[in-house]
Amino acid sequence: MKKLFLLTLMSSSLFLSAELWKDYEPSEQQIQLTVVDVQSNYLDYYLVNLNKTWVRAMEVQKDLGQIVDYGVYTSDGASSPNVWLTITYADMASMTPSKEKEDAVNAEMKKRYGDNDEEMEKISRGYEEIRKMVDNQRINQVIFK
Repeated sequence: MKKLFLLTLMSSSLFLSAELWKDYEPSEQQIQLTVVDVQSNYLDYYLVNLNKTWVRAMEVQKDLGQIVDYGVYTSDGASSPNVWLTITYADMASMTPSKEKEDAVNAEMKKRYGDNDEEMEKISRGYEEIRKMVDNQRINQVIFK
């Protein structure tokens, strides 16, 4: 009886396959996911400074239409990794860097926040002492039909 049940279960699972484009499809939006391990006693310090550097740059890129959105996520329960950063692009083409995009971001950063390159460089160099980059992936959402 047990064998019959297992055989029935196995044969029915053969008919439960999903087809790309028919049952689901990948979204056009692309998400760059960066996984970071910040030393636990420096997490608040890292987040405050991330807001002064990375988040500002993401806000500018979002306002310029270069990205759709961004996110910073933390976990109280995870010891390592404990920070996840996301950047959402409209599509693959939007991920392509260019001098024009970089110049536009730099000009807007200077306009909004002044000429504080030295301070930003100091903060960015300090990251390397308190964090380890664990992974960087390009992911996209699965849309079920």
